[in-house]
Amino acid sequence: MSRRFKIVLSGAFALLAVVLCLAYGESVRAEEEARRQETLTRYGGEVVSLVVATSQLEEGQVISAGDVAKRDWVSDLVPEGAITNLDDAIGKKITVAAASGTPLTQLNFRETGAAVEVPSGKIAVSVPMADKLGVGEGVVAGDRLVAYRVADGAATVLAKEATVLSMPEGSRTLASGLQVMTVALAPTDVSSVLAASTEGSLRFGLPASDVEGVEAGVPAAPTKVDQEVGE
Repeated sequence: MSRRFKIVLSGAFALLAVVLCLAYGESVRAEEEARRQETLTRYGGEVVSLVVATSQLEEGQVISAGDVAKRDWVSDLVPEGAITNLDDAIGKKITVAAASGTPLTQLNFRETGAAVEVPSGKIAVSVPMADKLGVGEGVVAGDRLVAYRVADGAATVLAKEATVLSMPEGSRTLASGLQVMTVALAPTDVSSVLAASTEGSLRFGLPASDVEGVEAGVPAAPTKVDQEVGE
């Protein structure tokens, strides 16, 4: 085998590797888009285009063009103050962390003095308070909730500890008229909780102070779930 042939063969393999990597990336993006479209089809309603984090955004991080993208979102789940223009996010500093795949809002950029105090090792996320979320008027900042995904007649624990950082005030509402609360979650729980919120299967339970043995990922029934808002 000649040296020239070896060089050509090596180049061909390198090119093939690049093509395969690009194809894999495209398949991942296509799968993500398919899941999002399935959710939009399932829940119907109008959609709006929001600025969404494409990677984990930490407090103090300055957003670059590669950190955000425009995504379609169900209008009924659009959070208050949602960012709709990429120019309104790029170059700004994050003051409240945002998980990958979540819409950015004014909350993520508010002044540090007004920001909630996030416990060490936790991530603060804002959750739209939909009618079936299970958070009643008795829940206040500081309460420890348990997050569940309720689907197909079963409840699965998503986060055994979701600490309430703030509850909505009278003027803090979503574009649809719903309100938002902010909770602190372990980093490993953020994605599953936000996914359940997006698909409408997220529920919160308020356990007694002596409740033990709640484990994330384990099918379980809430010890106490507040009455649904609006009932």
